[in-house]
Amino acid sequence: MSRSSKSSLALKASALLLVVWIALSASLSIVPLPIRIDLTQGSVYTLSPGVRSMLASLDEPVRLELFFTAEGSRDLPQIRNHALRVQEFLESLVASSNGKVDLKIVDPQPFSEAEDTAKAAGIAPITADGAGRTLMLGLLVSGATDQRECLPYLNPQEEAFLEYDVSRAIISVSRAQRAKVALVTGLPMDSSFDPRSQRMTPPWQVMAQLRNLFDVEVVQPSAEKLPDQFDALVVAHPKGLSEPLLRAIDAYALAGGRMLVFLDPFCESDSAPMGPGGFGSGGTPSDFGSLPSSWGIAWKANEVVADRTFAQRVRARSDTGLATVDFVAWLNLNKEAISRDDPAFGVLQTLIVMSAGSLDRTEGSKLEMVPLVRSSADSMLIDGSKLGPFADPSALLRDFKADGAQRVIAARYTGIVRSAFPPAAEPVEGTVPASIVVVADADMLRDETWIQEERLGNLSLGWRAFADNGSLLLNTVEQLSGNQALLGLRARGSSQRPFDVVRALQRDAEQRFRSREDELQKRISETQQRITSMQQQKTPDQMLLLTPEQQAQLERLQQEVLDARRELRQVQFSLREDVEALGHRLMLLNVLAWPVIVAVAAVFLGVRRRSQSTRTAA
Repeated sequence: MSRSSKSSLALKASALLLVVWIALSASLSIVPLPIRIDLTQGSVYTLSPGVRSMLASLDEPVRLELFFTAEGSRDLPQIRNHALRVQEFLESLVASSNGKVDLKIVDPQPFSEAEDTAKAAGIAPITADGAGRTLMLGLLVSGATDQRECLPYLNPQEEAFLEYDVSRAIISVSRAQRAKVALVTGLPMDSSFDPRSQRMTPPWQVMAQLRNLFDVEVVQPSAEKLPDQFDALVVAHPKGLSEPLLRAIDAYALAGGRMLVFLDPFCESDSAPMGPGGFGSGGTPSDFGSLPSSWGIAWKANEVVADRTFAQRVRARSDTGLATVDFVAWLNLNKEAISRDDPAFGVLQTLIVMSAGSLDRTEGSKLEMVPLVRSSADSMLIDGSKLGPFADPSALLRDFKADGAQRVIAARYTGIVRSAFPPAAEPVEGTVPASIVVVADADMLRDETWIQEERLGNLSLGWRAFADNGSLLLNTVEQLSGNQALLGLRARGSSQRPFDVVRALQRDAEQRFRSREDELQKRISETQQRITSMQQQKTPDQMLLLTPEQQAQLERLQQEVLDARRELRQVQFSLREDVEALGHRLMLLNVLAWPVIVAVAAVFLGVRRRSQSTRTAA
């Protein structure tokens, strides 16, 4: 075969491959193959095994309605990409549900019936720009019994919890009735009669909100057994529990129980009302018998975590009177202290705890411990006897000596537990893994630590939460009382990849130019002060008159301000130069470099193949 014939055959083969590729791409856009390979970090496009088992356990069909305003997000690529990610995830649910899950995508155009339906369902319109343009990106989940769960806005910043949130909603609507929660507590959380005022006291807000979402059965500490049927157990500051009740709780844990336990080394709520100065008139440690240590959970009564980084600012008495100081035993914990990987805790922003304890595992424990809330490394342990009505925050701060260790204030324990009441000397272990969330503080449930009632005279305007203590309780109980699949879910990866190189460049640029910017700002401020000083030196009858010397100096100072501001603008502009240079390099790499590399490689392979053919012919 001649060389021209070979070239003609190569061109025809290339053209044929191009036609086949275009046809295959068009076909897959209409009828996608049932095979997908997820190579993303964190496998964000792969359903968790727990979700697959949840879908397989559905007895009744579930309907999903995704409301997304396509037109309103036309110039918001982050929202559009996230909406596409949500749609792909929901389609994966439908494909894996064996017909049990149905999906409908609705575009709620402004002033349309679809928009009215979305608003009636609770979908929240989000303002897209300053011109009043709004959009919707929410999900309505409906069950066979007309139960509904609404996710008002699927925030792109919370994409890691998308799988958990949707799964929780599906489980919620597929239940025939509300989950039942058993509550054992030594705190006055429920409504009770106050002999001093001869009136009924209202329940704590955590109790009121718990009853709004679940069927709550309160178990008295003197009871001898737990309810016959319930979905989750909450134990808040156990104290004076009867031995039969302790045995019942132990048996529940051995059978794979799901518990949320609040253990407090110094519970200030278990005392008389708040005394003068804002401090409780005492405090008692929780008493849960030998259950925690037998199960494999380590904590010490009377040992309180003191933290200088997260210390709450309080008004306290000092030698000079009232002063605002850091009270290292009361902590205001922000997002840095809260785990971002757990769905129940990852959405929390602020937690306020009072005299919290420290958690760990006992030696030989078979439980897996996952920290959920930690102190900072600027912390230490103090004795609870230093607290109470005569606590001196200034003295605690003066004697504070951090040891560099982070303390676990809340943790999730999963695994096999050992019985605290074995029938013989030999230890007895459970057969089903238990799931126990322990929070080393019970005072955080009290209204004063996280919520405040807004009043106008005798009129109540509702409640305003300033911390997420109540959400911690509700989220965790919802997770524990749901399907077993929810307990195994963690925060997934995000399809939005951060520009790490760009951020590094920005940090380096800011570090280089920030000192110069501060110097220029200081120079502008000093020059303006000198101009003001010159004006103040003039007498009232000279306010509108300037001497030639003053005029020249004033013009010189004003020119210095202009020069400094001009240089400042140049410095601020320089902060973006490295980032823009990176963008140009990437553009050249994509547009020019890679095609050139591919072409060179093709020429090299062609020359090599031709030389091999020549040697073979020779």
